[in-house]
Amino acid sequence: EVERTRKLIEAACRGYRITKMKTVEDKLVYSGVTHQEFVYEVTGRTITGCRRKGKIFWLTLTGEGRLPVMHFGMNGMVMLKGETPSWYVRRPKERRNIWPPKYNKFIMELEPQQGSVSDEPRELAFTDSRRLGRLRLVPQPVEQHPPVSKLGFDPVLSYPTIEEFRELLKKKRGTVKGMIMDQSFSAGVGNWVADEILYQARLHPACPVPSLNDDQIESLHRQIREVPQKAVDVNAEHKKFPEDWLFRWRWKKGAKQANGKKKAIAIQEALDSDEDPVDIVPKNRTFLALPDGKPATLDFIEIGGRTTALVRELQKMPEGVDIKPKIPRPRKDREGSVCRDPASIERLADMSCLGRQCADFSVIKYRGNATCAEEGGCRYRGEEIGDTETQGECTIRSSKTLLDSLPAEQDHNLSQRRADHQTEKR
Repeated sequence: EVERTRKLIEAACRGYRITKMKTVEDKLVYSGVTHQEFVYEVTGRTITGCRRKGKIFWLTLTGEGRLPVMHFGMNGMVMLKGETPSWYVRRPKERRNIWPPKYNKFIMELEPQQGSVSDEPRELAFTDSRRLGRLRLVPQPVEQHPPVSKLGFDPVLSYPTIEEFRELLKKKRGTVKGMIMDQSFSAGVGNWVADEILYQARLHPACPVPSLNDDQIESLHRQIREVPQKAVDVNAEHKKFPEDWLFRWRWKKGAKQANGKKKAIAIQEALDSDEDPVDIVPKNRTFLALPDGKPATLDFIEIGGRTTALVRELQKMPEGVDIKPKIPRPRKDREGSVCRDPASIERLADMSCLGRQCADFSVIKYRGNATCAEEGGCRYRGEEIGDTETQGECTIRSSKTLLDSLPAEQDHNLSQRRADHQTEKR
């Protein structure tokens, strides 16, 4: 997609002078620079070309100033007024003829100059609805400054030999998918490209890099080059991707695809409709086929926080190597529990509700100390416990205080309760 954008700018904007810029303030998208600075440094200069490395591209301009360096993020896009946009995946409400485009971060007004590629005024816009893209100003030469200087090899522009590739792999210890998605290793390989590379190489995405044998390394080396090159050769037009690519099927999560004939027909009808979302299921096919002609089973797992598609029958872990179980991160909203019964001790995951009640049965958080985040103090059966108040919060310094506060005449098993609590703590 980024190479397609680079070609578009080269073909449509080279030789044009940036006479005016309209920008939208966005402190997240504009990185290390304000939108006013962006306008000040770019306006009045002439576009001499567009360059790219990995997912990052930049305009080359006349003059000695900094250059605009851009990154699309998840769904950023460059649009040329009057031209059909090249959506990554087109959504139902996205239309061709709306200008200025929704979610634009800047619009360049371009005037032709002597020697420009055309003699008609043009407008170029950068859009990003999810605000994951980045707009920067970087000193020249761009390749010698971050973020471009931190990128690894580009599979299309500067591919290493098999010997160099083996040397790079010697330093890696994580999963094979995590490695090829690391932009400091292979610049430009994103989530779906990584899945396609590993499917074509018949490698399980969670396979540890040190477990790869020589044949697998050679296959991986070949596919890291071939998959991006094929996508670039068809100008990232998804309908022209090979029909046996996982990409053509991965967007519809499910089990055996042989059962989805009606669904595939409906998808194709949407594909043929100009107003429906772009889909890329091959015509006259209802499932991704295995080498023996049977339908493949698509599995979806999570690796490095990214949804990962694979074909169960073809992408297997090496013998004797197991997939490491995912260790869930603790969630903050699980750190609280409500004492519904003030006389009870409840265990909720790694949190304890130790026989206490906040005013209005509010949430009690427990991390060694118990905190009642409600004004009015913490109460046990109508009696205040604890004497520390800070900004409306009553903090009991240790959970033992709660048990000590329990009236003996109201709890005949105090010793056992204390022993159970100590066991839970251990």
